[in-house]
Amino acid sequence: MEGRNGRAPGLRPARWAAGLQLAVAAACIGDPDDAPPTEFEEMGADEVLYGVSHNMTNNGVREALLTADSMFSWRDSSNTWAIGLTLQVFDERTGAQQATITSDRGRLDMSGNELKAIGNAVLDIPDQDRQIRTDELYVSPDSDRIWSELPVVMRQEDCELEGDRFESDLSFRRVKLWRTRERDCPDR
Repeated sequence: MEGRNGRAPGLRPARWAAGLQLAVAAACIGDPDDAPPTEFEEMGADEVLYGVSHNMTNNGVREALLTADSMFSWRDSSNTWAIGLTLQVFDERTGAQQATITSDRGRLDMSGNELKAIGNAVLDIPDQDRQIRTDELYVSPDSDRIWSELPVVMRQEDCELEGDRFESDLSFRRVKLWRTRERDCPDR
């Protein structure tokens, strides 16, 4: 079934960069004495935000919810860094949660409208009973693509597969793993 603009439902190419700039500008700033300084704080970020939560919408419809323990930005950079990143993606028609991406940290590229989830990156797709784990995961709504160039482990139902890399469209209909090896598939 296709969504608006003839696209299959999934992560739509909303302008995440504009939404994230608003999140950075509107997030509540916590007390910086609550936690020890991080590598980003020591690097002299121009803005440090704590407890960030931002709804991303397209024409008034919520597409995603970005949460982060903290975010760091610099006036002379198009990148914003998030620590403790979670991105929940919602189906535009039903409002149901479609996928979740979590990672230790993430780089949000405002100029390219891309997200790079780094460190223990996990993509959960609940309606497919699928989870993909890797060290780096890229998301590009503008090119309708999510991928990793690093080794991945994909669990679907009770089976785990290892692969050298992974790529999918953002509706998760064309999920591909390269050079797969069964890791744990009990009923095979």
